[in-house]
Amino acid sequence: MSFAVFLLYVFLSFFRPIELFAPEIAELRPMLVLWTLGFVLAAGRAIVRKQVAARAIDFKLLFGFMLTLGLSLLFNGWAGGAFTAMNDFSTSSMLFLLVALNVTSLERLKKTCAAVVLSMLFAAGFGIQAFHTGQYATQLVLRQTAPSHEDDDPSRAPPSSASEIPAQDTSGWYLWRVRGQGFLSDPNDFSQVLVMCLPLLWAAWRAGKHLRNLLFVLAPGAVMGYGIFLSQSRGAMLGAASLLFFTVREWLGTTRTTVLMALGGTGFIAASAIGGRAISSQEQSAADRIEAWSVGLELLKWRPVFGIGYGNFTDHNPLTAHNSFVLCFAELGLVGYFLWIGMIVLTFKSLSSVIDCMPSRNPHRQMVALLRNSLVGFLVCAWFLSRTYQPVLYFLLALCVSSWYCATQSPAMSGRDSVAYQRTHDVKWVKSTLLMMAFTIFAVRAFVFSHNMGGAH
Repeated sequence: MSFAVFLLYVFLSFFRPIELFAPEIAELRPMLVLWTLGFVLAAGRAIVRKQVAARAIDFKLLFGFMLTLGLSLLFNGWAGGAFTAMNDFSTSSMLFLLVALNVTSLERLKKTCAAVVLSMLFAAGFGIQAFHTGQYATQLVLRQTAPSHEDDDPSRAPPSSASEIPAQDTSGWYLWRVRGQGFLSDPNDFSQVLVMCLPLLWAAWRAGKHLRNLLFVLAPGAVMGYGIFLSQSRGAMLGAASLLFFTVREWLGTTRTTVLMALGGTGFIAASAIGGRAISSQEQSAADRIEAWSVGLELLKWRPVFGIGYGNFTDHNPLTAHNSFVLCFAELGLVGYFLWIGMIVLTFKSLSSVIDCMPSRNPHRQMVALLRNSLVGFLVCAWFLSRTYQPVLYFLLALCVSSWYCATQSPAMSGRDSVAYQRTHDVKWVKSTLLMMAFTIFAVRAFVFSHNMGGAH
């Protein structure tokens, strides 16, 4: 019962049919009711069975990070905002806990991933039909002024009635971007979750089952890929490219794959420029982001320990950071950044330890590998989006931790004296976290330096 409620909550959270088809019901807070019911049932089950799919260190890092949100405001002179900040993050933290309480077996992990994939397939399908037919276009397609017309007189724009069907708009005045509902109403968030789902489709792949693979993997993948394209999110395109790189590399090797991706990247940049969404640090939108990163570095210098405070970045820059890493170290300082990067590094290294210790055909290892790819794709997108506190990240981290837990509970890993058990449980993450902190801060600085050098010419 508790798991069925959880799956329903997951499906409705990502697809959001209530907001789309019956927005009047949303006033009754059905998602909150469903979450409360699911949490109570799952907590009762966990207490009885004494089973939670996460380690103490996972919860310590998560709730330490949550506490840091409040401390960041406290040390910046706003004690009253500390509780509000932690309350804002409670949705993400409690979603992590909800997954840990429910996803305690490989079968449950697969069903949860299937629920997410199915919900996003529905969301992508409705977004695509909205783009081509105009039905639900107001909710599912965001209309923006194209970069080439941002400085033009708005009175010259074509009337709204002339562009009721986005796909038929040939004026070139507008940029039409497919999106979802709820927390996926931003096209960038929407496409980032689609990128996250792409590797999970491969859990349904069966060797030699051509029709099955076409119906359950390739066709849904094409729908999601088209949804990503219609979102016109450059970060999501790069995230999808990173997934392609890791997938193709296993077949062609690193060198050939790098050459192939370089050629493909050149074609994509040219195509994006023609479509009005050029990828260049000197293009205005990208330039504004790099400038925001530069501000983030200065804020880190100014407030290195606890940052400038949760939610305060836009008090120092007109735009948000447009980079989850920059937003984290700027607002929460090195303390919060250590905890945030630590969650990611610990999770990634835990997954890698399972992959290194289990045979390639083991079903537990396969799910771990797919979720690790999802995490990589999501983080590539996060490099260009301010999603430090977004619930989806913590949902994905919880799925990854649960996959590690399920793998380590399998017969192949259960011997406490075995080398595999020791490697998967004794994960060294602190040093790697410090190195990753230094690397990402250096990478941001390198981007800013490159942009400034380009602007000088």
